[in-house]
Amino acid sequence: MISNEEVKERRKARQINQKDRILQAGEKIFARKGFHLATLEEIARDADLAKGTIYLHFLNKADLFVSVIEKKLNILLKKIKEVVREEGPPVEKIRKVTEIHLRFLEQNKNFFKILHSLPGEHKREMEKELTERVIKKNASYLGIIQKLIEEGIKRKEIKPLNPRKLAVILVGMVHSLTINWISCNEKYSLSEDHNLAWEIFWKGARLDSFNKR
Repeated sequence: MISNEEVKERRKARQINQKDRILQAGEKIFARKGFHLATLEEIARDADLAKGTIYLHFLNKADLFVSVIEKKLNILLKKIKEVVREEGPPVEKIRKVTEIHLRFLEQNKNFFKILHSLPGEHKREMEKELTERVIKKNASYLGIIQKLIEEGIKRKEIKPLNPRKLAVILVGMVHSLTINWISCNEKYSLSEDHNLAWEIFWKGARLDSFNKR
């Protein structure tokens, strides 16, 4: 006879499976059609679930859209924090973080397309959720880069420039290279651009005295 605890565990596992299927389907449909044209009916069909099941896990289409982005950002942030915890100089960690970011975007191109698919009017409508669940995570990522740059400045490896702006420039290069890669129909490996991004950033940011050691 199945115990109440086993019933609860099976129900929980089924719910997790359903939620993952909805998130995967949402990622695919949002990337292909954008937020405005995507429908919950289509997402449910792709997940092989009834539309009503979506409402067991998400409030509405906006909640699902933000949840798709949030899930991917959590994975990326976890990978980046693992690098930061490693032993080694901050400059090497910045280089590794840039490489991981580009590789992650290559492996999750739908995620990047979704990030850039939301029209301005929908951003305004979803401002509260985006701010609380997505923009704060982006700010956290920038903060990690900024802190590493500050450490590099203290160690006299990086020029004493504005660390926040340097972080924005580096992340901006990563996103610009990703946009170019997608516009070129992904004809090459995005991770190949890591050396280019790093060379441009490092040549501009490194302290000359450190380079001459």
